[in-house]
Amino acid sequence: MTEKNNLITGIILAGGKSSRMGYDKGLAETKKGKLIDIAVSVLKQLTDEIIIVANTNSYDYLGLPVYEDLVKDCGPLGGIYTGLFHSKSQDNIIVACDMPFISLQLLTTILNNKHNKQIVVPAINNKIEPLCGYYNGDIKNILKVHIDVKNLAVHTVIESFDHLIIPFDDLTNFTNINTPEDLQKIK
Repeated sequence: MTEKNNLITGIILAGGKSSRMGYDKGLAETKKGKLIDIAVSVLKQLTDEIIIVANTNSYDYLGLPVYEDLVKDCGPLGGIYTGLFHSKSQDNIIVACDMPFISLQLLTTILNNKHNKQIVVPAINNKIEPLCGYYNGDIKNILKVHIDVKNLAVHTVIESFDHLIIPFDDLTNFTNINTPEDLQKIK
């Protein structure tokens, strides 16, 4: 699966508080550009259907739909729910905006393993990366139930669905930028 498939929606999660970074981390500059631009660039290789979940208008310059969290203060689960709510596709690939080395190959591997699963996420050293994965749009109503009862731990919620965890050895794709020090290390 290397050609574009507009039956897939790419959802970028950029709604975090960025408290450790001190500013909106999606706007952090790397050698390859802003973190948000990197995520958009990789997703555009898969689909033209891309939306951003963010609680700011900082990403309006991209010309993509930007949606605020439908339910505030729910962390990443709220962002996933918001993205799925606004997606017009059953198939969705979600990426966090703070992963500068995310690759088309990784996303393609995830999508190629979706089969009939509701969620497919990668894992490194048995630790799943829930903010980079496949999410079937049909799960959004059940996600809302988890949010309503304050079950907000994404790892726990994933286990309640028919899911697949794909082990990966290469840590590079999963590098997260959370602090100015993290940003300096990749520069």
